[in-house]
Amino acid sequence: MSALNEVLSTRHRLSVYHIYHKGDEHVSITPFLNLRKELGYSKKQHKDLARKYGSEPDRSDSDSYFVHKPSLAFHDTPRTLRRGNLKRGTPICIMNCGAFWRSWNLQFGPDLKDIIDPRGVVKWEHRSNPNNTALNDDRALKGYKVRTWRLWGESGKEYHRQVNFRRKSTKQETLEEKVQYGELAPVKTDKMAAESKKATLNEKGLDYSQAPESKSTSEDSVPQPAVAEEAVRLVWDFPISLNSRQYSFKYADIKFTWEGTRDLHSNSKWAKRLMPFNHLRLLARLPGRENEPVVIAQYTSSFACRKFGELWVFDSAVSSVLKEAGNSSLCSKKNDEDEVFQLDPDNDIRETRLYYLVMATAMCMVISEWQKRMVIFMILAIAAEGGGG
Repeated sequence: MSALNEVLSTRHRLSVYHIYHKGDEHVSITPFLNLRKELGYSKKQHKDLARKYGSEPDRSDSDSYFVHKPSLAFHDTPRTLRRGNLKRGTPICIMNCGAFWRSWNLQFGPDLKDIIDPRGVVKWEHRSNPNNTALNDDRALKGYKVRTWRLWGESGKEYHRQVNFRRKSTKQETLEEKVQYGELAPVKTDKMAAESKKATLNEKGLDYSQAPESKSTSEDSVPQPAVAEEAVRLVWDFPISLNSRQYSFKYADIKFTWEGTRDLHSNSKWAKRLMPFNHLRLLARLPGRENEPVVIAQYTSSFACRKFGELWVFDSAVSSVLKEAGNSSLCSKKNDEDEVFQLDPDNDIRETRLYYLVMATAMCMVISEWQKRMVIFMILAIAAEGGGG
């Protein structure tokens, strides 16, 4: 009996997630099947489905996840893993990708929702270091300024307008105060123009004067440094070898390894034959039992162009690892009043940090492997074009 069949026969609790492309950079992880992005539907059938069901349902339930990739010009911004099927969901962790996919730094913390702005990046005043570097410190957070200009397609359009509107208002008020106290000679201001612009914006339903203040709008704002509560590094073990599809990380003295596999379910025989190098599984090796790895999750790639594949998470296996690890901190969580309480691994398995790690590292692996294949395809296409010319 294969390892997968053995797990399926003994671990009856299983969560199945469908991983879809959402735009060019975002990823949707949901237990719901999206027929318009599945393989096997003709163009006419896709149009009929779109006409019948309209846009995708607004599913923000806690069983779904979303990987948001902010867009800022001249910055390689980190991704964020969020709860729900929307980019505005509660952030779980920040996913920092290293050069050439050599490593991923996953930063966790209960206060991420307070230090990440609507653009999807850490606010400038919450950067961990004054020089805004994160070298040799996995918990350090890098902040991003709100610039006075914005290129088309950047994230946070409305937020950018709000911040700059408040900047102009603050500058105008400061100038008037200086004139009032005689620090400056009276000058003709554009207050009337500002009021006219404000009225125009209000007519459009964009009352920026009521927008919450952002301390990041000022260059001399008082820094409020923040650091991640916990950081876990996912490392590409053997980049140049026959065993290149292997990433590993360590958490609570347990070694976890994502590795390539061909041990798929019988329903995925065509995926096994035509895509033998696209599938992955997660193994956990408990201390003292390194020779008895436990299968935690498995990812099966898909033929569909708008679907990455399916992720199976064996909830019973995750619960078993939590119990055998004997670390009570793995099953603890803070509530809104910052009180720490214990979770039941059998019932609240999806609320544990280990489960979040499984989801986050799975997305790191899926994104890395997909981007590597795209680079290889691009190189082959360029080579073929050059050879044909």
